[in-house]
Amino acid sequence: MAFVTRQFVRSVSSSSTASASAKKIIIKHVTVIGGGLMGAGIAQVAAATGHTVMLVDQTEDILAKSRKGIEESLRKVAKKKFAENPKVIKTPMTSQKTVESLIDFSKALGKHPVSCKDTPGFIVNRLLVPYLMEAIRLHERGDASKEDIDTAMKLGAGYPMGPFELLDYVGLDTAKFIIDGWHEMDAKNPLFQPSPSLNKLVAENKIGKKTGEGYYKYK
Repeated sequence: MAFVTRQFVRSVSSSSTASASAKKIIIKHVTVIGGGLMGAGIAQVAAATGHTVMLVDQTEDILAKSRKGIEESLRKVAKKKFAENPKVIKTPMTSQKTVESLIDFSKALGKHPVSCKDTPGFIVNRLLVPYLMEAIRLHERGDASKEDIDTAMKLGAGYPMGPFELLDYVGLDTAKFIIDGWHEMDAKNPLFQPSPSLNKLVAENKIGKKTGEGYYKYK
């Protein structure tokens, strides 16, 4: 297992591409850009399956936190559940060889990859974020309490967390960042409308479990 971290330095470079080989690319060395929850999880899984991994981010502080989290997780032999289902995204410029190589790489990590076109949110977030926003709107209208909404979705739909619990877990700032970006792209889409209560909580730095308060309070 090989794992290193490196601070990101913005640069511009150009390279010439040789003629494409008929064989798929075998991925042995992995560079993960971004040392957050998902990036660190990907780096951990890739390192644990024998790949040489470089984790890149903007500051040494972020990288130190990422490395500490990965090392603690490896000691506990923990698995990052969010990385069980990687998405291989195909744009009009993506070759079939690249898609197949990434699918093989995902399988080498012990995962179950799925393929999707380059669309906002891809598969999971495209379905999940509108669901979370509709739960917020349901509460904002006074139709149901957040506690009852969470209980209904856990018991009625079999979800491990209700929407408000999940929002607090993911981070309200993250949810706001996503919905604001989608709203900017398609302001007329009713699924992409911003939320007053979400905006207010983020403005007050009440962004969930990481700050001790979001839609719920945490001790």
